[in-house]
Amino acid sequence: MKVCICACQYYNRLPREKIAAIQAACRAAEIPCEVVPDLCLASLKESFQCDIILACQPRAVRSMFGNAEELNCIDLRSVSLDDILASLSLQEMESPTEPVYNKADSKWIPWFPVIDATRCTQCKKCVDFCMFGVYSIEDGKVRVTQPASCKTDCPACARICPQNAIMFPKSPEDRLNGTLTEQIKPTKADNVSFRERLQHRKGLRLFKDDEK
Repeated sequence: MKVCICACQYYNRLPREKIAAIQAACRAAEIPCEVVPDLCLASLKESFQCDIILACQPRAVRSMFGNAEELNCIDLRSVSLDDILASLSLQEMESPTEPVYNKADSKWIPWFPVIDATRCTQCKKCVDFCMFGVYSIEDGKVRVTQPASCKTDCPACARICPQNAIMFPKSPEDRLNGTLTEQIKPTKADNVSFRERLQHRKGLRLFKDDEK
């Protein structure tokens, strides 16, 4: 069993003392434990392997790893330290206030969308909406193929998704980060934004054609 804990290096939204306490308990029990600087960044590496993940947004995390329902993901924010230790059969130990890990040196902030395949209906609105080439179609399905092209802190595509299938784990909004289990349809303002963006892009295309 290997435990992986997200340190949320870029946004610092996870309780650091709790992370340090779990890390210390794993070490005392000689359970392999890795504190990763940022789980979103780690998920992009094919070599990343883990049995139990402690992070935020379990629904988004499972989708990030291919909707692996068997993946044991524990929400570090909402589950108490006592309950986490009990679920891992660990005992609380004296621990430092800061977790120990090697910080990532990536200048790119790993902000990118995650698709819930159980909700996505392949309407392709996100593909048409995104101006940064984050999405593409592979084997008839929408994929996030250029995550690094996503504009940091821009969750606009998630707002216009009719099935609420797009998540940004780092977003502070429950509607957009995967916290809410029920589907929330786009608002009228979101739909207006979608239509305006498409008309703007269509205008750019026509303008380029006129220049030829």
